[in-house]
Amino acid sequence: MQGVKFYKAKYIIVWDEGQHKTLENGYLGVSGDTVTGFFTKIPKDAPFEDLGNVAITPGFINMHTHPCEVYSLKSYREDIGNPYFFEGTLYDYALVMSLGERGAYLQAKLNLAEILKSGCTTTLIYGGGYSKTEGELAGEMGMRAYVGGPVRAGDRYEERSIWDSPDGHSLIYNFDEKEGFKRIEEAQHLLEEIDGTYEGRIRGIWAPTQTMTCTPAMLKEVRKRADKMNMRITIHGAESPIEFESCIRMFGKTPVQLMADTGMLGEDVTVAHCLYITGHNMINMAGDKDLRLLGDSKTTVAHCPLALARSGNTLQSFTKYQEYGVNMTIGTDTFPSDIIQEMRYAACLGKIVERTTFAVSARDIFYAATVNGAKALGRNDLGRLEKGCKADFVVFQLNSIEMSPVRDVVKNIIYSATRHSVDRVYVAGKCVVRDGKVSGVDEVELARELQEVSEGSWSRTASHDRLGRDVDTLSPLACPTYHEK
Repeated sequence: MQGVKFYKAKYIIVWDEGQHKTLENGYLGVSGDTVTGFFTKIPKDAPFEDLGNVAITPGFINMHTHPCEVYSLKSYREDIGNPYFFEGTLYDYALVMSLGERGAYLQAKLNLAEILKSGCTTTLIYGGGYSKTEGELAGEMGMRAYVGGPVRAGDRYEERSIWDSPDGHSLIYNFDEKEGFKRIEEAQHLLEEIDGTYEGRIRGIWAPTQTMTCTPAMLKEVRKRADKMNMRITIHGAESPIEFESCIRMFGKTPVQLMADTGMLGEDVTVAHCLYITGHNMINMAGDKDLRLLGDSKTTVAHCPLALARSGNTLQSFTKYQEYGVNMTIGTDTFPSDIIQEMRYAACLGKIVERTTFAVSARDIFYAATVNGAKALGRNDLGRLEKGCKADFVVFQLNSIEMSPVRDVVKNIIYSATRHSVDRVYVAGKCVVRDGKVSGVDEVELARELQEVSEGSWSRTASHDRLGRDVDTLSPLACPTYHEK
């Protein structure tokens, strides 16, 4: 075992006989960027690091993120909504809080750091106008990332919305298919440029923005090019009731049915959210047709519970999706970009909607965040710790209030852990998080500058809003500002 370094831990979640198992007081062997195996004993003189009372788990796979834009929504998109759009904000407030190129960079770097610190070693970056920046930052920070080549029937930087609400209550779709095909060409160039960079850690993925931001012809063209380039696809779909209704009116199909007809379902496709399908209690269309389409095609769904829970929505049944054959994974989407929180929300909300403690187990969620994510990306070398896999792993400190005592490591992670329970994160055998800090990232300075950029944007909100509303009108403060009398 020359050249192998061993890590000793109280618990290691290993992959054996097609499932995760808990190895107690064992060793994880690593050579370069690869796991050489797991062991109960090692040669007497073999080099090893005793990590103490810790648990080593596979790195988590975050299947839906928006690094360059998520923080612009913080303390702004909570507790608000448009009653005409099913209390959502997506179609009304979508472009109000853009922070520009510098703001995009600051958000992306901080967000990727947050993703890493919660134990994500691989993340799917949805992409947009700043996809290249996001990919480069992920590569520089030592992450593994799939970066989206964005496609939409409109301008590159989304400064002009495809969704238009001129009066605040009606909704108009402004599809520009000619511009959309330009975006397809640009996406292909981007994907060709970034795929395989940073020692192969950065990969490309086609990312049409949504069923209702692309025409059917554009979606079919994406499928054609993805097949030719042997690349996978991700798309927002069935995300809101108004999207569902609009799709029915325009195309006579549900969003899932539209995706099926345009090549946007399959083993190589990840659909973000996918809540509003036939049989959902907010949709006036019964039956399981959509679920059958998703399951029969072995499509992946990226479940992002917290982002949608803030607006009072969630999956009708995580369990039912699984039973129909849908590959269920976890994404953080917006903020906080903490996959440990998302896993807890996924488990608890799943139990709430099904009204039983037996729904959505810790095992279900742990698999969704590890091997299911790897499956979605077509990778059998991620999301598990066995010989030949990539050395992507997380070290959880067990000497803490939230993690002690330990009988079942996985249950403790899902139901009790916090991001601060993560002590180290390794990607490709290299430690990129140590003592809870991301190597080379000055969080304090980045946060200071982001505050300045954000304050400037807030002051200009009225000029970006279609109806000229300022930031306090759009999103009233929870506690009004004090003014001396």
